[in-house]
Amino acid sequence: MPERFNRALPKAVAVLNSWRLAGPAIVLSCIGIISLASFIGFFQLPEAWLYWQYHRLSPNLRPTPQVVLVEAEFEQYQQSDWVELVKRLEQFEPSSIAFVHQPATLSPQQMTWLHAQDVVMAQSATDRSKHNRVLTLPPAQSLGSLGVHQPQGVTEAGRYISTEAAVASQAQNAPLADEPFLVDFRPGINYLPTIEAERVLRGDLTLDLVSGRVVLVGRSIDSSNPPLLTPLSEEADVSQLIYAGYTVDTLLRGQPLQTMSWWQTLVLLLGLLGAAAVLYFRMGVRHSPGIAIGGVVTLSALGWVALHFFDTVLPVAELIAFHLVLWYLLSRREQRLESVVVQKLLRASNSRQHERLLPSDFNTSQDPWGQIILLTTQILNLDRAILLERRGSAKHLREVKAYRCSIEDIDERRRDFERTPYSTALEEGGPIILSKTYLKNPAPGSRQFMVPLEFSGQLLGFMSGEVAKETLDTNPLFLSLLGNFSDQIGELLYQRQLWQARQRNEASQWRRLMQLDSIESEYKSLSEVSQLFERRLGLLENVFNSLHTSTILYDLFGQVMQVNRKMEELIRRSGLSVFTMTAADAISILGGMSISVAREHLQHMVLTDESLTFAAHLPGVEDAFSLNVRPIKSIDSEAVGQTAAPFQIQGFLLELIDITHLVRRERLKEELASKINAELRNQLEAALLAAQLCSQPDVGSSDKEAFSLVVERKLLKIARTLTRSQAILDSVQNVSQLSDFPVSVGVLVDDLAKRWKTRLAERELAFEREHPPFTAFVQVDVNQMENTLDAVVAVLVEDVGPGGTIRLRLEERQQDGVFWNTFIFENSGYGMPAERLHAAMNSSGRTVSPVMHRLRQASDQVTLWGGELEASTAIGQGIRFNLRLPVFSLDDELTNQP
Repeated sequence: MPERFNRALPKAVAVLNSWRLAGPAIVLSCIGIISLASFIGFFQLPEAWLYWQYHRLSPNLRPTPQVVLVEAEFEQYQQSDWVELVKRLEQFEPSSIAFVHQPATLSPQQMTWLHAQDVVMAQSATDRSKHNRVLTLPPAQSLGSLGVHQPQGVTEAGRYISTEAAVASQAQNAPLADEPFLVDFRPGINYLPTIEAERVLRGDLTLDLVSGRVVLVGRSIDSSNPPLLTPLSEEADVSQLIYAGYTVDTLLRGQPLQTMSWWQTLVLLLGLLGAAAVLYFRMGVRHSPGIAIGGVVTLSALGWVALHFFDTVLPVAELIAFHLVLWYLLSRREQRLESVVVQKLLRASNSRQHERLLPSDFNTSQDPWGQIILLTTQILNLDRAILLERRGSAKHLREVKAYRCSIEDIDERRRDFERTPYSTALEEGGPIILSKTYLKNPAPGSRQFMVPLEFSGQLLGFMSGEVAKETLDTNPLFLSLLGNFSDQIGELLYQRQLWQARQRNEASQWRRLMQLDSIESEYKSLSEVSQLFERRLGLLENVFNSLHTSTILYDLFGQVMQVNRKMEELIRRSGLSVFTMTAADAISILGGMSISVAREHLQHMVLTDESLTFAAHLPGVEDAFSLNVRPIKSIDSEAVGQTAAPFQIQGFLLELIDITHLVRRERLKEELASKINAELRNQLEAALLAAQLCSQPDVGSSDKEAFSLVVERKLLKIARTLTRSQAILDSVQNVSQLSDFPVSVGVLVDDLAKRWKTRLAERELAFEREHPPFTAFVQVDVNQMENTLDAVVAVLVEDVGPGGTIRLRLEERQQDGVFWNTFIFENSGYGMPAERLHAAMNSSGRTVSPVMHRLRQASDQVTLWGGELEASTAIGQGIRFNLRLPVFSLDDELTNQP
C-alpha cells in the first residue's frame, strides 16, 4: 500500500497543480455557460421531454385515489338536475363536492342552497362575481410552467383562490395552500375513478366509491374543453376536469413534487465537479468519451429514481449539459497541453536534426538523380556517366545529371527512345556496349555503354557512361553487375513516383475539404519527425546488429541494455544466461577469472575510464575470442542530468572479438611455409646432386657444363621462390587480410567437413571425402572460397533426402600447359532436369530460391578467380558439380607449368 501511495503521489500533485492553474477557469466557464443557457430557457424543452419520459417509465406504484370525477354534458341538464345531483352525492358521504365549471342555468336560490351545503362552486375568469373568489383557470401549457399549479393569485379583478386549492382545503379542514407546486401525474392514466352524471342521478353508486373522497363535477372533452398537455401518454385525453382531479389528489395526499432551488442545483453541479476531479485523477481524459456516455446514462437514471422514489424533480438536462461541457473543456485543455508539448518536441527535434547530419530519404530528396549518380560512381569504376529521365508518357528523354562530363557531350540530338541506341538497349532488356560514340571525345581504349532504367514494365530513364577496357577485361561480370544496378535504380525511381502520387493525393484541396482538414496538424509533423528518428534508430540498430564483434551492453545496475545478433548467436550456442548476470559475472565467466578479480577490473575502469582486454573463451564454442571491456561515458552532460548516471557512466560495453581468423592465418601461413620448405628442399637437393655429379672425376667437360647450368638454374629458382614467398607473406601482415592468399585444398576440405558436420547429422546425411594424395594450393580469398563451397553443398543437401550421401573428391590435371585442381561434388539425391538447374544458375532475376541465388553468386566468384563451376544433373541421378581452379605455383616464371 505505501508503494502504491508513493507511485500515485507525484501524479496526484501534478493533477492538483493542473487543476490549480486551469481548474478555476474551467469551472467558472462551465457554470457560466450553464447559467446563461438556463436563464434564456434553453433547457425547458429537454427538461420537459425527460420529465415526460420518466412518467412513461413509471414503476406503477399507484396510491389510493382521493378524488372521484363526475362528467356531465351541462347543456343537457335542467336547474333541478344539479340540485338532485348534489343530493344524491351527499347520500354517500363525500368529504367535499365541487363544481369545476359552474352551470349557467342555476337560480340564485339554488346557488344559495348549494353554498349552504358547502359545495364549492367555481367560476371562470369571464363570469366571475365579486362575492366568489374561487376561480377555475385553464392550466398553463407553456414549457416553462407546464404542470405547475398556482393555488392563489392576483388578477385584474383582485385576488383569487383556485378551485382545486379551495376544495382540498375544505376537505382536509386545513389552511389554503399558497405556494405553487407541481401536479403529480405519476400514478398514470385511468387513475381517478370517473362516472357519468346520469349514473349519479339514477343512484347507481356505491358507498365505497364516494365515501370520504372529494367529488369534482365538470365537463367532459368537447369543442369548448379540448385535451390538455400533460406528462401522461398521448392516449390519455386529459380534460380540465381530469387535470383538476390530479391537482386535488396531489394536495390531498400531501406529496407535491419538489423542485430544486438555485443553491441546490449549485450543490449538484459542485458534486459533479468533484466526481469529475476524481475521474480525471484516476483515468485522465483518454476515456472521456466513455465517461461522457456513462455520465449521461447515470444522470438520466438518477433523475428517474429521484422522481419516483424521492418525490424530487432533478434538473437532469442541466446536469447532463454541465457534465458534457466540463469534460469537453477538460479534453480541449488536454489537447492544448499536448499541442504545446508537441510543438516543443518539434523545436527540439528540429534542432537535433541540424546538430546531427541526418541524410534525407530518397523519396523526399530534392536531387534523387544526384543520389543515383553517387550510388553508381562510388561502387562502379566509371570514367564518365550521364542520366536521362523520361517525363510521364513522353517518348523524348531529358538530361538530368552528369558525372565527369556535361550535357553538351551527348553525341545524339533527338533523345527519342524509340530510336537507336535506346531502342537497342530496350530490346536487350539490359546493358549493351555501344558500337558508336554516344559521349563525345572518348578516352583512348575506353568503351561506352547504355542501360535502360525500368521497373514493372514502365520505362523511367536511361543511364549511359564510359568505362576503361581494362575494367571490362578484368571484371567479366561488369555488365551483369550494371544490369543489377539498373534494376535497383528503376525500382527506386518507381517507388518514388508512387510516393509522390500519394503525397499529391493527400495534399489535394478537394481531399482536405472532404475530410474537413483545414490546417496542417502538428501531429503530422511530429509523425514525420518520429519516422526520421525511427529510420535513424533502425539504421543504428542494424549497424549494431551487423557488427562482426559480439557485443553486449550492461548498465551500472547490472541490467542488460542491448545485445547484438552476433552475441545472441554465441549465447545460444554456449548456453549462457547473460540476462541474469551482471557485468562482473559476465567478465568473470568469459575471461576465466574469479568474481573478485572481475570486480577489481571494473573498479579500475570506473576510476580511470580505461578499457581492458582479456583472452576469452565461451563454453561449448571452439572459436577463439578476445574480450574488450570499456566504460561508456556520456558526452552530453544535460542528458546525464535527466537520468541517474553515477560517475557519468552509462554502462559497460563488452565486446567479444573473434580472433579465429588470426589462428586460421597462422595455420595457412604454416601450410604455406611447409610448401615453401618442401619446394626449397627439393630445389636444394637437386642443386646439391648436380654439384656432386659435377665434382666427379670421371665426368666429362660437357657434362660438367650441363650440371653447372642445372645448379645455376636451381639456385635462380630458389631465389625467385624466396622472393615471391616473402611478397606473399608481407601481403598478409594485416590481420584482416586473407584475400588472394595461397591456401591448401586439404585445409579447405577439412574446414568444410567441420562446418557441415552438425547440419548433416541433423538431416541424417553422410559426408564422404577422399583425402588427396597431393598438397595442391589455390590462390583465392579464403572467406569467399568457403562461401562458394558452402553454396555448392547447400544445393546438394537440399536435393537429397534422409539417409543420402554427399561425396567429395579432388583431382589435379594438366590441360594446355596449366595445372588445374578440381573439386568434384556428387550426391545420391533426386536430381532435376538439367535445363532447370542451368537456368537457375544463369538467371539474374529474383524468382530463384535463395540457395540457387547463392550458387549463382558462387559461380560468378569462381569466374573472377579464373576458374569455372560446371553442373550436371538428371532426374533420379542426383547432382554433380565440378569446381575447377588453377593450381598455385611459387615460381613466378613457371607459374602453372609442370
